[in-house]
Amino acid sequence: MGVGFLAMLAGILNADEEIYEAAAIDGVKNRFQEMIYITIPTMKPQMLFGAVMAIVGAFQNGAIGVQLAGTNPTPNYAGQLIVNHIEDYGFLRYEMGYAAAVSVVLLLMVFAFSKFFGRLFRED
Repeated sequence: MGVGFLAMLAGILNADEEIYEAAAIDGVKNRFQEMIYITIPTMKPQMLFGAVMAIVGAFQNGAIGVQLAGTNPTPNYAGQLIVNHIEDYGFLRYEMGYAAAVSVVLLLMVFAFSKFFGRLFRED
């Protein structure tokens, strides 16, 4: 199972039953309202963790195209990701300065996505 799924499962299993009881007293009538008003807001930290791990995992998928094609760069650069580009220029062409600059761009992209999801799932 993926780490994001396990984080979501832990968030659901650690939900406080007293909150649901208090919500029922306050007027929450059905399971959909419980999910919208209680379950999702209490799981925001787990959702943030899952989103960040999904972003990092998406940027690590560069090896799949190389393994399928058998070479880096892939034929006609069809399966080329930014990670493959860094590996190509850094370790195959030995242009370390360019590869380091592209790595910083990748770092900034991951940071921007993490900040976006951090603001989306932040606790008020």
